[in-house]
Amino acid sequence: MARGFCFGALMLLAGIAGTGDAWAQDALTLPGKNYTVAFENSEVAVIRAHYGPHEKIPVHDHTSFSTVFVYLSDSGPVRINHEEAGSTEAPVIRPPTVKGAYRVAPGIAERHSIENLGNLSSDFLRVELKQVSLKMKEPFRGRAPLSLSEDADVVEFNDPQVQIERIVCVGAQVCAVKASAAPSLVVAFTSFSMTSEKTRMKEKVEAGAVRWVSAGEGMSVVAEGDGVAHLLRILLPKSER
Repeated sequence: MARGFCFGALMLLAGIAGTGDAWAQDALTLPGKNYTVAFENSEVAVIRAHYGPHEKIPVHDHTSFSTVFVYLSDSGPVRINHEEAGSTEAPVIRPPTVKGAYRVAPGIAERHSIENLGNLSSDFLRVELKQVSLKMKEPFRGRAPLSLSEDADVVEFNDPQVQIERIVCVGAQVCAVKASAAPSLVVAFTSFSMTSEKTRMKEKVEAGAVRWVSAGEGMSVVAEGDGVAHLLRILLPKSER
């Protein structure tokens, strides 16, 4: 028997957008070794970041878009050295991260260098929200689940412009995923298989992959083997569709 979740429809990502590399490399002057474009459309730009153990990343710029940082691995602390003109801000230490956690931050343009202070790589996604301007005094931090042993479907961050929902589907049963009125971006923390209700096509989604989800369609997901399907979706209820 299928288990129902409220979830948006999934539009398959055919590949990296043709203009993505130019957008990341030229407009943002991001080091190509450490930042790559995973997906981009008019609503979001998803930048995949990788800092190797004790690696130093040279000075680079980031946009002023509100951003959701989604952590794909456990990692140690990272030092951020601000390089904005006239800045006297002391270096900031980003604390260790846990796979499955995330952070929602208001928009602010940044120019900085990075040093990974730990023995582990740091892998995460910068989900830049092009049509959203969050008014937040402090970033919101979504913690990773303590356990993935039970099904869950929880909205953890709720704003008129953005909602973030965590979905956990345990075991070999198929989880029916209902349509949503809002388009969204899905991030897979674990590998799972999915089937679109519209096309009936089945696809394996690897851990760390992202998919753009269209409004008005449903799908189903199932964990690999006896594992767990662990997903985060970022809904954009005010986006044009």
